[in-house]
Amino acid sequence: MSERTPSFKDVFIKGAVIYNPVLIQLVGLCPVVAASTTLKGAVMLSAAMCAELIVTCVIASALLKKIPRWIRVALYLLIGLALICPALWYIETQTLVNLSLGMKIYLPLIAINSVTAVHCEQVAVKNNVKLAFYDAAAVSIGASAVFILVGILRELLGSSSLGGIHLDLPIAFKGMLLPFGCLVILGFLAAGLKAFLAWAYPETENESDPVERQRKTPSAEENVTEVELFDEFWNVSEEPEEVSMDVSIPEPEPEKEKKPEDIRLETAADIDEFFKSLGIDLNEKGDKR
Repeated sequence: MSERTPSFKDVFIKGAVIYNPVLIQLVGLCPVVAASTTLKGAVMLSAAMCAELIVTCVIASALLKKIPRWIRVALYLLIGLALICPALWYIETQTLVNLSLGMKIYLPLIAINSVTAVHCEQVAVKNNVKLAFYDAAAVSIGASAVFILVGILRELLGSSSLGGIHLDLPIAFKGMLLPFGCLVILGFLAAGLKAFLAWAYPETENESDPVERQRKTPSAEENVTEVELFDEFWNVSEEPEEVSMDVSIPEPEPEKEKKPEDIRLETAADIDEFFKSLGIDLNEKGDKR
């Protein structure tokens, strides 16, 4: 008898809340820190990440299960680029939307974010398409909620505006537009989420703790971490060659005592060579007058 596919509610609670990719798993921080300075930018990042994550996970579950992992990871990158780059080109050339420098940099980087690679390996290639879609949608909603909330708070506190509309607020904290301002907001949001989990889901409090998860010893295929996923690309299996430290130094031969006549001849030869280098031959006879 086949196992029942979990409902979207069950998958959503775990993917978006208990294991929130940004606040709990701490992946995908770079785009939210660097580019989510406004509500508009946060919405664009969220839309790009949702589309890329859902499409890639569905394709991985349907077509990439029998392909070796080291090839699959490269294919995730190609699928993401095939989705993001045409959309970015269309926005830049066919619309009147002017993207900021941060958006031009970090929108293409959404195609290679670690959230997609980890969830494709943990869930998509090990389950059916339906469950892969549920997981990708839940994770996308959880990450997008954080992106948009951070964008709203940073724009309000840093620019005294919302959605590009200026608000007459008495104080503006320009530091909120800098990376450290975003990290402060993320810290408070993470603390608030942990407090909510302790109140609403106390039985899962240790599950969302990265330290507690490290104490468990699951097999490498069941739970692939972000670091383990990319280890295959730079780990070298060859053992380093041992270098022998036994170095034999030959004893110097004793110098022969030189006679005064030998020293005089050597000195005269050295003097002749020196003047010859200057174009003067001391042995050449002068013109006879």
